[in-house]
Amino acid sequence: MVILNGEYLDPGKIADSGQCFRWQRVDEHTYRVPAFGRELIIAQRGDEVTLDCSQPELDSTWGAYLDIDGDYDGYHRAAIGSGLPFLADAANFSKGIRILRQDVWETAFSFIISQNNNIPRIKLCLERVVERFGRFPEPSDVVAGSLAGLKLGYREGYLYDLAERYAPGFTEFRSVKGVGPKVCACIELFALARKDAFPRDVWIKRVEREQFDGRFPEERFPGFAGVMQQYLFYYGSVSQKRGNKPCEQL
Repeated sequence: MVILNGEYLDPGKIADSGQCFRWQRVDEHTYRVPAFGRELIIAQRGDEVTLDCSQPELDSTWGAYLDIDGDYDGYHRAAIGSGLPFLADAANFSKGIRILRQDVWETAFSFIISQNNNIPRIKLCLERVVERFGRFPEPSDVVAGSLAGLKLGYREGYLYDLAERYAPGFTEFRSVKGVGPKVCACIELFALARKDAFPRDVWIKRVEREQFDGRFPEERFPGFAGVMQQYLFYYGSVSQKRGNKPCEQL
């Protein structure tokens, strides 16, 4: 077991931040995290977060996945000191979110499913896929198998095209059918460690119009504008659940 400081690591906020869809809530403080063909149990107790892995496993896999070495104190201070009141409020509300570095194939597959979809339905779609294949499928499984009957709609064809094109090191996601700027930016941010990527969904565009004169100043946060995007997205989406602020689908 590994114990980490939880000031900038909040599993509950990460699970609800719209960047991962297969985390499973075990209880109020605990999540089961499937990734890279493995499984991690992560739990928060007060100011500490426990991981049911060894230190070598943290060093080889889970540390990078959770972006343990990211400067989240610095990112938070940059938001608070930005002179942008809405961003400062969002950063305080969202403190504890980290940008996961997920499997590239799984992230691309998941965010294609996310198009014109909401988070509960995305999770259900991915559950059906995993049940069909007995695990999260590899590209070869999709090419050789079938996604028919999984209620993926028009996205099914896009997923076949992704599977046929994908190989380790593949980054030309804009060449895949149905992948536009937003999905591509999500893949860059949540799998390729491109913290400068800034996905714009309907909610973020609305925030830009209403709070930032039409455009969020990404250039003021070089190399980590995507962290600011997550603060803004989480602030809006959770506030919506509580009936305070509007938020659109991913």
